[in-house]
Amino acid sequence: MTLPQLPFGLTYPAIGVFALAVLTAILQQVFSDQVQRIARFLWRRATLRRAMRRADGWTRYAAWVARTYNTTRLGFVESLHIALDAVYVPLQYERDGNRIDVYRDIQRHHRTVVVGGAGAGKSTVLRQSMLQWALAPERFDRVPVLVELGRYNLGGRTIQQLLVEAFGHVEEPVIGRHGRTKTHARPLVEDAERVVPGALGDGRLCVFLDGLDEVVSDRRGDVALEIKEFAERYPGCQIVVTCRDSVYNNDLQPVFDHKIAVAGFDDAGIRRFLRRWFGRTKEAVEPALSAPDLDPRQQVEQLMAGLRSSPTLMRLARSPLMLTMIALLHDVDPGEGPMLTNSRAEFYEKAVGHLLSRDPDLGRYRQLTRYRVGHKLMALRAIALAAQGDLTPGSDHRVITQDEINDVMSRLRSRFQLPEPDLAQMINEIVERSGLLIRIDETNLLYEFAHLTLQEYLAAVELAAEPDRLLALYREQPARWRETVKLWCGGANRDATYLVGEIYTGDSRDRVLALECIAEAQQIDVDLASRIVNDFADRLGAPMPEKLLMLAALGSVAGNPGSIGEDLFDRLRERADFADSAGADAVVALAESRRRAAIETLSELARVRPDARAALRRTGELAIPVLDARARDGSIAAIDDLAAIATPAAAVTLAEHLWSDAPAARRAAWHLAALIATPDIEAELTQQETPPSVEYYDWLWAPFVAKPAAGSPIVKIVGRMGLLMDRSEIDEVPPDLPTIDPRLALGLGARTKCFTNDSELPDRLRADLQELAARSTTQRRFRSADVSEEPISPLRAAQALDEAFRKGWDNGPELAERVVRLRARDARTRLLLGHLPTRLSVELAMRLLSASGRFDGTLRDWLQVNEEAEPPKVLTGVRNTLIGVAIVLGAAVIGIAATRSVGTLFGWWAWGPVWLALLICVGFGGTIVMIAFGLATDGDEWVGFGVVVFLATVIPASVVAFHTFADWVGWPAAVSTASLVASGLTVFSIWTSRRERALRNPYRAILLADGNANQPAATVIGRRQRGSGQSRHAGVPLQQKATVDRSDDVSRAEGA
Repeated sequence: MTLPQLPFGLTYPAIGVFALAVLTAILQQVFSDQVQRIARFLWRRATLRRAMRRADGWTRYAAWVARTYNTTRLGFVESLHIALDAVYVPLQYERDGNRIDVYRDIQRHHRTVVVGGAGAGKSTVLRQSMLQWALAPERFDRVPVLVELGRYNLGGRTIQQLLVEAFGHVEEPVIGRHGRTKTHARPLVEDAERVVPGALGDGRLCVFLDGLDEVVSDRRGDVALEIKEFAERYPGCQIVVTCRDSVYNNDLQPVFDHKIAVAGFDDAGIRRFLRRWFGRTKEAVEPALSAPDLDPRQQVEQLMAGLRSSPTLMRLARSPLMLTMIALLHDVDPGEGPMLTNSRAEFYEKAVGHLLSRDPDLGRYRQLTRYRVGHKLMALRAIALAAQGDLTPGSDHRVITQDEINDVMSRLRSRFQLPEPDLAQMINEIVERSGLLIRIDETNLLYEFAHLTLQEYLAAVELAAEPDRLLALYREQPARWRETVKLWCGGANRDATYLVGEIYTGDSRDRVLALECIAEAQQIDVDLASRIVNDFADRLGAPMPEKLLMLAALGSVAGNPGSIGEDLFDRLRERADFADSAGADAVVALAESRRRAAIETLSELARVRPDARAALRRTGELAIPVLDARARDGSIAAIDDLAAIATPAAAVTLAEHLWSDAPAARRAAWHLAALIATPDIEAELTQQETPPSVEYYDWLWAPFVAKPAAGSPIVKIVGRMGLLMDRSEIDEVPPDLPTIDPRLALGLGARTKCFTNDSELPDRLRADLQELAARSTTQRRFRSADVSEEPISPLRAAQALDEAFRKGWDNGPELAERVVRLRARDARTRLLLGHLPTRLSVELAMRLLSASGRFDGTLRDWLQVNEEAEPPKVLTGVRNTLIGVAIVLGAAVIGIAATRSVGTLFGWWAWGPVWLALLICVGFGGTIVMIAFGLATDGDEWVGFGVVVFLATVIPASVVAFHTFADWVGWPAAVSTASLVASGLTVFSIWTSRRERALRNPYRAILLADGNANQPAATVIGRRQRGSGQSRHAGVPLQQKATVDRSDDVSRAEGA
């Protein structure tokens, strides 16, 4: 067969070379992802190295913060260090009977004082915030720094000097494997003396001042004045101060006008802490002391049962410190049991005795301990009293020096009958084996107790036989000795009548302390106690500054057995019937008593009294039976109260109400949609029995259980919840519903198309997105002009939303929610998706924008959301090769048709009618002209017309090209080749499309956007106030300037 001669002097080898070049370009495009990935990696390595050198100082500081504040040494067990993020439970405060997250509230204020009792978690809030910053500094525009105000007692330094010391802390040198120094000792931040003033002036620091109560009393007023002056000097910085509630007397007002009193754990908080505690990794515990591998759920239930057995025990466990000690001792030495007692002092007595005798009890007496437990306890009590401030009147510091300890031990030497060298060795043994006393400074030989409350308890026991001395110390330093007085009444095993009576003659704070002592006292005159209790009961409803402390103490007394407690309880019940201020105080005290009869009284009052309903919620799981009974009578308020308890037991009770069609069932479904995001609640619902025949969505939870899912209790429960939520009216949804589980929100939208396909954005939303994009560094990669003047594309808007979330900009999540609401099909869908976690809402909005408003998730996708699909690498390569071949053939078709048509018009390569050749030439020519004109004039309609004309011209062009090809190779070969290519391309495209569809499942991508989306942002660090007209790096914190440069460099590399 002879091929026809080509026009214009073209040769077939030249055509072959051209086709080979086109094929090479196509293959390069197919594998361009790998090439670009390698290029990005190499560029990122180069730019990161340069950027990290610039940010080295702040990187060291962030790393030091992460190491320092994540590892918490709890004391009590010398070898045990706990990762804070493994056990931390966010704290709350109470307002109008509702428990509210403390973090968002503090973030919104520049000046905050956090108060609470001993061991309430005030310092831990600050440590957790430091840790959250260190884990992701780029998400904050302030750098936090923590200063322990107790350091004021060691010298006359100012706040600014303490900040300089914190940033200028010298890192210890790191020694390599072969003894070589890998890094030399150097400060965390170079030239901190110059950096700190500038950062303070710019408002780039978040200053945490921890422990105002730990400043000596004769200096506390001066320190408070300096804090206020410091806050006024640097108005742009956020400042948070912590202090014990019994000590803080509004010393920082009016500069610090925002005060938060952290609440103790509720039942849900206790459970959450225990679940995290027993579920943590325990490699930090000595192997010989580790508890056997028990089911964490069983351990939690065992401990919760012990706590519920006594109202006094449950009150103890509401303190994070006390709960930590209970869990720690139970975990390390399970043979001792939960170590639960009926009073705080008794618990400390058992805990201290247990920790001092632990080595002998475990058979390690000769190897590790030489000194008697009784002698070590005597030494600790005397040292605690000295540290508490007994040695030097007017001084109440917590840190004690080696010289002071030597003086104490010298006075005890005759009682021990030990030689002088043994006294120092006894102190070393106490430090190394019990963990009760900690050596905090090896150079200066400074010591402190593992926690201040332990010091206060041991000092109280040391003064057991000296109430007059304790009274004198209290009158000299009331704030310092307040807790010691209460612990003396509970743990000294002495008659507290004299001490309580003398204290009661003082001012209002002293009188409240006397009432608190009655709740703690083991021995006291009944007449005195009755007189004090009745005096305070008569004051119910009257305004007083220590109202909450008074009501808590009244509740504690009313919860104790005995004539005084019974009489007070009866009186509180009678007074609670009145809907006045005295009645409101009475219901709070009844709730604090945690007695069954109090729960029943509050339940009756809760039907008509909001204050009684709030008090009933505070009683936790004790209120479940009475709330369940009210809910079965149709009470929607009881359903809401059960949800507020938020424990697995409360969730199980709510689930029992799902099987009817009553309004209470629909209300319970919405509440459970939020609660099921908690892992222990989901696990508890998995074990529940369900009715055999009930209507539910069997597909809703099927992706999240092991196959087969049919008949699974959790599938029925969640499926029933979804059905009831679908059938709910808008006004049946709880108004204060928190974030719901995204698996429910997205799953319910999978059954029906929950988004509209309208891609048009309202002008206001478009303008806000455009403003956000102008602020985004993503949009500043290639241009220096004001991008806010440019029309925004959906892809640019999606990128800006992502960056806004990653950097914590306030308006990012709000704009994402507006996009989602705009695309939602109806009001129920808007309501459902409006309760998504913030990260998932941003991810969904990004997908809606980048897909031009279309969300193509289907029910089939939902059922496969939890299936991991393998990327079809081989199939994709084959399909891309076929596509490449098709593109080459397409180009050949166009080229042959155009060439043949021109040859037909001019007569040198004629085929077919002239009008067909003319049509093809005009069509291709018109396509080129219209597209070029449209691109030159930004006329999208001309580009569209050109594409339409081109597609219309391809049809006759294909006929001409196919006939020409058939003339060359013969009709059988031409038909076979075309059929093979078309069928292969079709089969492989369908096959790989299905595999890729499973791989890019839109629901999976959204759910995986943030594995911790349901966790609260446990940080109090707020954002800076920004004005207009800022430069590119205005508002960027110190450690982030290099990070911004680095991200720009990487972005440019990716863009290239």
